Amino acid sequence: MSFKTKVYNLMKSWCDELLKTQLDMPNEPLLDGALLCPGCAVVHGRCADMVLPLVLLYRDTGDEKYLTAAKKLIDWTEYNLLSEHKDYRNDLANRWKGTNIFTCLMLGETLHRFGDVLDAETFSKWDTIFRERAAAAIGFCETVGPHINYNAGAAAMFAFAYNYTGEQKFLEQAQKQEQFCREHFDKEGLFFGEGKPLDGTTAKGCHFIDMGYNLEESIPLLVLHALWMKDDEKIKYYTERAIDHLGFLLPDGATDNSWGTRQNKWTYWGSRTSDGMHEGFVYIAKDNPVIAKAVRRNIELLKRCTVDGRLYGGLMYHSAGEPACIHHAFDKVKSLAVLYLEMGDEFETCESAVLPREAEGVKAYQNGYLYTVTKGDFVATVNASDTHIYSCSETGGGAISMLWNKDYGAVMAATLNRFVTTEPMNMQIQRHVDEELCNTARIGRSDMDKTVELARDGYTITATSEQNGFEIEYDFTDDAVKINILSDKDTEYVLPIVSQSGDKVELRENEVVFKDMLSVSFNSEYTIDPADEKRHFHPVGGFQYKHLTFSISADKPLNIEIKINK
Repeated sequence: MSFKTKVYNLMKSWCDELLKTQLDMPNEPLLDGALLCPGCAVVHGRCADMVLPLVLLYRDTGDEKYLTAAKKLIDWTEYNLLSEHKDYRNDLANRWKGTNIFTCLMLGETLHRFGDVLDAETFSKWDTIFRERAAAAIGFCETVGPHINYNAGAAAMFAFAYNYTGEQKFLEQAQKQEQFCREHFDKEGLFFGEGKPLDGTTAKGCHFIDMGYNLEESIPLLVLHALWMKDDEKIKYYTERAIDHLGFLLPDGATDNSWGTRQNKWTYWGSRTSDGMHEGFVYIAKDNPVIAKAVRRNIELLKRCTVDGRLYGGLMYHSAGEPACIHHAFDKVKSLAVLYLEMGDEFETCESAVLPREAEGVKAYQNGYLYTVTKGDFVATVNASDTHIYSCSETGGGAISMLWNKDYGAVMAATLNRFVTTEPMNMQIQRHVDEELCNTARIGRSDMDKTVELARDGYTITATSEQNGFEIEYDFTDDAVKINILSDKDTEYVLPIVSQSGDKVELRENEVVFKDMLSVSFNSEYTIDPADEKRHFHPVGGFQYKHLTFSISADKPLNIEIKINK
């Protein structure tokens, strides 16, 4: 089966499953046409974002149910989410109107691609809606000052609107928003502004960066802006920035957002409410095999996270007994549809390309407070940045925030020390979790220590805290990761290991073996929690964990080695 067919089948399976949740209540306009999420028991806004793939399926199959569903989604959105300013609110319980940009772009693209498929009445109606919503978006970013992904979205939407309508006002806005975005790239090529102030730096000189939003939304949208503006210089610039950001794509297609400012929305394959990398990256993949491979690997991961047509927020939601929130699929399915429509043979011949995280090496980001490491079959991120934007604290403290292995997958995946649902209507509440525990490896409360310094010597990264009196050395070799810890006081080290329900865990005196594969050996007394077959589950990343806790005596080294038994 070709990759193109696989993309189409995944897109169709999501749409078919989503339509099972669509409400048919013609006498209740507050509900008629909406999608009732079986994972959250609510009606999410933005469900109309799936209209483009529905019209595509109507064109390909001739089945009226797809077009009827699309019309009902637009009607529901118009009735329930339209503001007095003629733009859309995010949902019934939220006055936020930034997402109008993305819904507007979706509708415009649908008209552009499938205008000849729609009946005259529907085309005229949707065309009027698009023009009104696009005009209403003018001035939003300047008035509200949102996170920078909205500026990137506006740059793309206004560029499209100019091409579609020919109106000069949209051209001016497109150029203005792109220029603003162009000013927000750091020296490593990463896009910053996912925190306030957008151009601010922290005490450590770090920027507010979120890889989930960047890889899945902002950079692809800026690529689209460049394409619709037919600007070769911009296409080259944003293609280079796309490759820079692939430094945080894991070899299995996952986005390493273990350190991002909006990590609470991390879903391993991306971010909870973003559109997906495929829509923008498909256009620049033809001449860039590394981008084609990145898109392909991400699609393969999305397929792994799909069960019975429903996209889960990570690899272990289903095994944890947590349902799938439909927000994930109706956000991403448009991106899959555009990928299907625009892709060529480059996705069949890209496997020999080397992703940045597949190549051995160490690279510093965030003013030297964030390192990525690839050595042997291990891929890691070490984070001591201080970019905390919520009342909770993102991952930090000099921890390994991500450890991934070619055979095992994610070994360590850090989470916030206190999970906060900053967007209650967009973020899934867990059914079987009373408290989301911190899953960041840490000595004492080092995950909250913003004073930690990092030093590098080859493939060894050392995290030091004078404030809390400890030093942690991470030594990466071809076949193992060694963690050596020294503290000036009695304390403990918590090491959460990713472990799925049902997987074998063997306990020995100085070693714990996971799945007869991953060995964690050590020279200290330890406890394992939970001690039975249960696992800790966390929605950030969507993983289940076993926590190993080691006793540390003052000035006595704790030595831990993580390796794969082959």
